[in-house]
Amino acid sequence: MIFLDFEASAGMGGYPIEVGFCVVEPDRTMRSAAKLIRYDEWLDDLPRWDWRAQEIHHIDREHLMEFGESPVSVMRWLNTELTGMVACCDSYMDKLWLKELADTAGIVPAFGLEDIAVAFDGPEIDEMGYQWALTVKDRVCPKTHRADRDSEHLATWYVLSLKLGAPVRQVQL
Repeated sequence: MIFLDFEASAGMGGYPIEVGFCVVEPDRTMRSAAKLIRYDEWLDDLPRWDWRAQEIHHIDREHLMEFGESPVSVMRWLNTELTGMVACCDSYMDKLWLKELADTAGIVPAFGLEDIAVAFDGPEIDEMGYQWALTVKDRVCPKTHRADRDSEHLATWYVLSLKLGAPVRQVQL
């Protein structure tokens, strides 16, 4: 199972500034990665930058200018890592950020992005484990508003919800 998360410059009207994913491997270990997204036309558009969002995710414009990668580079990386797979996200905004990133890069995603409900709709999910995981996931792996950690947060919720001995489901396109 794969989980994906974006951080953005603002809510509606903003743009993606970081994307991360976490892959739950068959042995239930997790592998995560993230990249900052630098697109000068976005960064020059100050009305699309919300300083409150910056306070939440702790990514400032200067950091993006220094360490961010182009939308083309980030989309190529995502396609290399996730080709043919389906990732799950916990916000419809993540789908909007992916569309904006892909459109800006001029690269079609080679992977799917679905609502997180897909992850918890398989035969491997233990309903009691799911309810228990809902209550402890924030203590086990709290959300940080950084893309890799927040995708790990979702992956942890999934792993805690699995039936004992159940295989990790991989959703293909």
